[in-house]
Amino acid sequence: MKLGSLIRKGVALADQLTGGSDGVQDTVYIYPWIGNTDSGGPDYGSAVEHKAIVEEKEYTRKMADGSEITQKASITIPRPVAANGATDRREPIDPRDKIVLPSGFTGPILNVDGITDPQTHAPFMFQIILG
Repeated sequence: MKLGSLIRKGVALADQLTGGSDGVQDTVYIYPWIGNTDSGGPDYGSAVEHKAIVEEKEYTRKMADGSEITQKASITIPRPVAANGATDRREPIDPRDKIVLPSGFTGPILNVDGITDPQTHAPFMFQIILG
């Protein structure tokens, strides 16, 4: 068994263990950025519901370039996410998307990480940082 297969199985197991009625996953809503309105503001598509592990905790995070940002929440989606399909987007999660947490909090997307699966060319899972 190769490493990619092990990661896929491990992510699926993590999703199974953290999900369900007794798990630690909660519902987040991602409104995909689909363009700009005539007035120049963001235009969003319909909300897409995702189960995710959510941690709302504020702290200062040092970025790779040495700058510091204030992180207010971390979201882990332990599965691949389908692409939205709108033009000029970074798929499947664009930094211009709007994410609403169970608490109602929303903030700018500061970072989207995920190791790319060479079979699907999409991340195995996602970690999203909100400011």
